[in-house]
Amino acid sequence: MTRRFIGEAGHVTGLETVEVEWKSANGARPQMAEVPGTEKIWPAGLVLLAMGFVGPETDGIVAQLGVQLDDRGNIKTGGDYRTSAANVFACGDMRRGQSLVVWAISEGREAARGVDQHLMGFTLLPTKGEGDLPRV
Repeated sequence: MTRRFIGEAGHVTGLETVEVEWKSANGARPQMAEVPGTEKIWPAGLVLLAMGFVGPETDGIVAQLGVQLDDRGNIKTGGDYRTSAANVFACGDMRRGQSLVVWAISEGREAARGVDQHLMGFTLLPTKGEGDLPRV
């Protein structure tokens, strides 16, 4: 894990890293923990950032709403995209985890259909056809 960038006169000259390991207590979502004594300074003239999605931030509105999470730390929903909190729906990366934009589009459309059904008692919105992206 990168701890900090090192630089002079506005230019990067290196970065400081430390090794990490994933730790989990009592079945909770695993958290990264620094491994003591593994700090290292790497000389560098250029740094490229590649950041991935590691799950929804659960300490804000997710915690306030009290929605349940699945075993991977994503928002848990039913087949209609409804969460455990009344009148709250979730889709896309919040529900599936990191995925492709085509999944996000598909999930958004299906969630909209679930919301329409919930509010109106019926829906005329289209749904996935056989052979389209499957429901997860």
